[in-house]
Amino acid sequence: MPIFHFDIADGVRLEDPVGLDCADEGDARRTADLIARQIAIDLEDGSRDRSVVVIDEYGSEIYTTPVKT
Repeated sequence: MPIFHFDIADGVRLEDPVGLDCADEGDARRTADLIARQIAIDLEDGSRDRSVVVIDEYGSEIYTTPVKT
């Protein structure tokens, strides 16, 4: 299974050093959506623009989803 990384971007990039095994790009996108929803739940301050950026095993950005609070 390919490893995808889920970086958090909010003006500064917090890189995911480990990543997660996902079956394919679709699975990685669904995982990013779940991560973004969980971050939104955990955040008290929704004033910053944040997003989850999916990086594939080749280092390419393949998907970005906003964190909506």
